[in-house]
Amino acid sequence: MKLKNIAILGLSAGLFFLSGCRDSNEQLEESTGIAPTALSKTDPSNLPPPPPGVREEFAQDGINIDKIRVEYFSDGQQVDVIADLEDKYPVASLVKNPIDQSALITVRTFTSEERYLQYGDQNGLKFRETKAFNETIQKYAEVNGLVQMAEAGEQLPDSYYAFEKQQYQTFFGAFSPGWLRVYDDIIPYGSNKYVMSPFTPTLGFWFFDNWNNKIGCYKRQHLYMVEHLYDKKFFRKHLVSLSGWGGSTVMFWGILGYVNNRVESMILF
Repeated sequence: MKLKNIAILGLSAGLFFLSGCRDSNEQLEESTGIAPTALSKTDPSNLPPPPPGVREEFAQDGINIDKIRVEYFSDGQQVDVIADLEDKYPVASLVKNPIDQSALITVRTFTSEERYLQYGDQNGLKFRETKAFNETIQKYAEVNGLVQMAEAGEQLPDSYYAFEKQQYQTFFGAFSPGWLRVYDDIIPYGSNKYVMSPFTPTLGFWFFDNWNNKIGCYKRQHLYMVEHLYDKKFFRKHLVSLSGWGGSTVMFWGILGYVNNRVESMILF
């Protein structure tokens, strides 16, 4: 990505990580995975060699990357490996042990959307509400010819953003869940550029200002939040769902590298 450093209102090959996450297994966290070789769930350190900067980023959060272990579950049943997460409704959790700087990453996939939604129901993650919100927005965009406008790079009318805001409040009951620093590479420092997204729950293509398909990582600037990432405008083609605590860094690397440079819209709550 070649980007300019801007501040804007409004708004996972390798392995996709969270650093700085909560020390429990209750919440949905950044997914991690394998590439290009399979990872065994039994190895104490079963990750591919990290690119420069990733090891240091984990160390800043008190995690030794050599002590990270990955476990995989498909529809709740533990499996040796899940070689490809795309289109499998991936969710994951990262639990770190501050005593020895180790961490366990649990990756979950589902064979149907309904199983994925049920998992969200059981864990208070509002996956059903998100699905209903997306369908409402997509129908509005189609009826009003906004999909064509967006694909052509035209500015959407204010009435769309007012409708989106109203629907967000209807489905999620809030408007300011938190904010992010979005970066143009998989590590959030050095020569990377970033854009701020303060207190905006729906980060559509309009937000990115030429950041479409260019995001490599982001830092959370909030207490706790769930994020849904999409490959297409108007929250279409779900890529992955994530969550975590403020100060944590989401890096697109590994099996969820398929998300890297593909995000066009995003929902926060």
